[in-house]
Amino acid sequence: MNRAGRNPFPFAAEYQYSQSVVTEGELVFSAGQGGFGEDGAVVDRDDAEAQIRQAFANLAAVLEAEGASLRTIVKMTVYLARASDYDAFKRVRGELFGPPYPASTAIVAGGFLFDGMLVEMEAVARVGEERA
Repeated sequence: MNRAGRNPFPFAAEYQYSQSVVTEGELVFSAGQGGFGEDGAVVDRDDAEAQIRQAFANLAAVLEAEGASLRTIVKMTVYLARASDYDAFKRVRGELFGPPYPASTAIVAGGFLFDGMLVEMEAVARVGEERA
Protein backbone atom coordinates (compact mmCIF):
# COMPACT_ATOMS: atom_id res chain seq x y z
CA MET A 1 0.00 0.00 0.00
CA ASN A 2 1.24 3.48 -0.85
CA ARG A 3 0.43 6.49 1.30
CA ALA A 4 1.02 10.19 1.11
CA GLY A 5 3.83 11.28 3.41
CA ARG A 6 3.78 14.01 6.01
CA ASN A 7 4.02 17.60 4.82
CA PRO A 8 6.55 19.67 6.79
CA PHE A 9 5.75 22.77 4.69
CA PRO A 10 2.32 24.27 5.41
CA PHE A 11 2.64 26.76 2.53
CA ALA A 12 2.72 23.87 0.03
CA ALA A 13 -0.69 22.40 0.91
CA GLU A 14 -2.47 24.57 -1.66
CA TYR A 15 -0.46 23.18 -4.59
CA GLN A 16 -2.29 19.81 -4.76
CA TYR A 17 0.58 17.35 -4.54
CA SER A 18 2.21 15.21 -1.86
CA GLN A 19 5.62 16.22 -0.52
CA SER A 20 6.41 12.51 -0.55
CA VAL A 21 4.82 9.11 -1.08
CA VAL A 22 5.86 6.14 1.05
CA THR A 23 5.55 2.63 -0.34
CA GLU A 24 4.96 -0.53 1.59
CA GLY A 25 8.56 -1.49 0.85
CA GLU A 26 9.58 1.59 2.85
CA LEU A 27 10.71 3.65 -0.10
CA VAL A 28 10.04 7.38 0.08
CA PHE A 29 9.53 9.23 -3.22
CA SER A 30 9.87 12.96 -2.70
CA ALA A 31 8.25 15.69 -4.73
CA GLY A 32 10.56 18.27 -6.26
CA GLN A 33 12.10 20.53 -3.63
CA GLY A 34 13.30 24.00 -4.50
CA GLY A 35 15.13 26.74 -2.70
CA PHE A 36 12.08 27.94 -0.76
CA GLY A 37 12.19 29.32 2.76
CA GLU A 38 9.62 28.54 5.44
CA ASP A 39 7.36 31.29 4.06
CA GLY A 40 7.29 29.64 0.63
CA ALA A 41 9.30 32.40 -1.04
CA VAL A 42 12.39 31.65 -3.13
CA VAL A 43 15.54 32.42 -1.11
CA ASP A 44 18.34 34.54 -2.59
CA ARG A 45 16.82 34.80 -6.06
CA ASP A 46 20.18 35.30 -7.82
CA ASP A 47 22.33 32.98 -5.69
CA ALA A 48 22.25 29.42 -7.04
CA GLU A 49 24.40 28.02 -4.23
CA ALA A 50 22.10 29.44 -1.56
CA GLN A 51 19.07 27.95 -3.34
CA ILE A 52 20.82 24.59 -3.74
CA ARG A 53 21.64 24.51 -0.01
CA GLN A 54 18.03 25.40 0.83
CA ALA A 55 16.68 22.77 -1.59
CA PHE A 56 18.85 20.11 0.09
CA ALA A 57 17.63 21.29 3.51
CA ASN A 58 14.02 21.06 2.30
CA LEU A 59 14.65 17.62 0.81
CA ALA A 60 16.18 16.49 4.11
CA ALA A 61 13.11 17.74 6.02
CA VAL A 62 10.73 15.85 3.72
CA LEU A 63 12.75 12.63 4.01
CA GLU A 64 13.27 12.93 7.77
CA ALA A 65 9.51 13.34 8.26
CA GLU A 66 9.26 9.74 7.00
CA GLY A 67 12.27 8.24 8.80
CA ALA A 68 14.63 8.54 5.82
CA SER A 69 17.49 11.01 5.30
CA LEU A 70 19.99 12.30 2.79
CA ARG A 71 22.13 9.28 3.76
CA THR A 72 19.40 6.89 2.64
CA ILE A 73 18.82 8.37 -0.84
CA VAL A 74 19.26 5.78 -3.55
CA LYS A 75 18.33 7.96 -6.55
CA MET A 76 18.01 11.67 -7.11
CA THR A 77 17.16 13.92 -10.02
CA VAL A 78 18.22 17.56 -10.10
CA TYR A 79 16.90 20.24 -12.42
CA LEU A 80 18.97 23.38 -12.90
CA ALA A 81 17.80 26.54 -14.62
CA ARG A 82 21.33 27.26 -15.87
CA ALA A 83 24.15 24.90 -16.86
CA SER A 84 26.59 27.34 -15.24
CA ASP A 85 25.17 26.40 -11.81
CA TYR A 86 26.24 22.75 -12.06
CA ASP A 87 29.59 23.44 -10.37
CA ALA A 88 27.79 24.99 -7.38
CA PHE A 89 25.54 21.93 -7.23
CA LYS A 90 28.55 19.58 -7.31
CA ARG A 91 30.29 21.57 -4.58
CA VAL A 92 27.29 21.44 -2.22
CA ARG A 93 26.53 17.80 -3.04
CA GLY A 94 30.18 16.96 -2.30
CA GLU A 95 29.79 18.46 1.18
CA LEU A 96 26.67 16.40 1.88
CA PHE A 97 27.36 13.04 0.20
CA GLY A 98 30.25 10.62 0.30
CA PRO A 99 30.81 7.23 -1.28
CA PRO A 100 28.83 5.28 -2.08
CA TYR A 101 26.94 8.00 -3.88
CA PRO A 102 23.29 7.73 -4.85
CA ALA A 103 22.46 7.29 -8.52
CA SER A 104 21.93 10.79 -9.85
CA THR A 105 20.73 12.64 -12.93
CA ALA A 106 21.15 16.38 -13.51
CA ILE A 107 19.13 18.17 -16.17
CA VAL A 108 19.34 21.75 -17.38
CA ALA A 109 15.66 22.63 -17.53
CA GLY A 110 15.65 26.35 -18.23
CA GLY A 111 12.80 28.30 -16.69
CA PHE A 112 10.71 27.05 -13.81
CA LEU A 113 7.16 27.51 -12.66
CA PHE A 114 8.24 30.03 -10.02
CA ASP A 115 10.07 33.21 -10.98
CA GLY A 116 13.60 33.28 -9.57
CA MET A 117 13.76 29.52 -8.95
CA LEU A 118 17.16 28.15 -10.03
CA VAL A 119 17.05 24.53 -8.81
CA GLU A 120 14.62 21.73 -8.05
CA MET A 121 15.53 18.26 -6.80
CA GLU A 122 13.68 15.05 -6.05
CA ALA A 123 14.81 11.80 -4.52
CA VAL A 124 13.95 8.21 -3.76
CA ALA A 125 15.17 7.10 -0.33
CA ARG A 126 14.94 3.91 1.69
CA VAL A 127 13.67 4.20 5.25
CA GLY A 128 16.21 3.01 7.82
CA GLU A 129 18.84 1.77 5.39
CA GLU A 130 21.84 3.92 4.55
CA ARG A 131 23.85 3.51 1.37
CA ALA A 132 26.69 1.09 1.99
